[in-house]
Amino acid sequence: MSVSREKMPKLPPVDFRWRWIIAIVITTLIIAAVLITTYYPQLPDPMPVHWNAAGEADNWEAKSLRTFVSLIFLGPAIIVLTLIGGQALIRMQSAHITDPGGAQTANEAQRTWWGLDSTMKHLGWYMFLINLAVLGLLLDSYRPTQSNWGIVITLLVLLLATAAFIWVIVKDMKEIEQKYPKTESERGKTWGIFYNDPEDKRVLVETSPMGGHFTFNIGRTAGKIWAIILFGVPVALLLGLLVTLVVS
Repeated sequence: MSVSREKMPKLPPVDFRWRWIIAIVITTLIIAAVLITTYYPQLPDPMPVHWNAAGEADNWEAKSLRTFVSLIFLGPAIIVLTLIGGQALIRMQSAHITDPGGAQTANEAQRTWWGLDSTMKHLGWYMFLINLAVLGLLLDSYRPTQSNWGIVITLLVLLLATAAFIWVIVKDMKEIEQKYPKTESERGKTWGIFYNDPEDKRVLVETSPMGGHFTFNIGRTAGKIWAIILFGVPVALLLGLLVTLVVS
């Protein structure tokens, strides 16, 4: 049963987390200084600017500091912009939870707000680890002695960071649902980040009253297939690449 708009909780926009953005910028500048002062002087001309999956250089350009600096900051710039954009979207969503067409109950509004707050809280360290992995791989790529271990460690960091990110989000959501319980009709239909209801004919299910948040209904065969394709296949490919690199 929904409550009137007057009885809905007053929920402020979720706070921006600037500290992880600042941390990414600082670590990027430190590693960039190391690369420029230690690695750039010993680079050949032309210098490598791209590497294949085995870590071997497959594209070269004339040696220049501008090209080298652009190469260093490309990945971190994308990561910082992604983090800022993601946080801005979360903050915008959190400001309209109780608007018409949004949450229908006070508990639903609280669950949505705290879920967005949890995502905002954990997104920063997750992107920070991704940035470290990208910069670490760049450092390894310009080392005088090449090996596959730089790629292996980078892939492991990405896999573990992603698994940890998903785990803490699911854990937080379970704690939030205990504090702000779902109605009887909503219970028993979630399985981690997925929706599970064989009676529901939808394959893609909207999980947020604000829209834009969807998951797969693994209670349907098509939902299981799509979940495996979008989540299982990339993980399997990464694990297969890891095994190949370690063995080779």
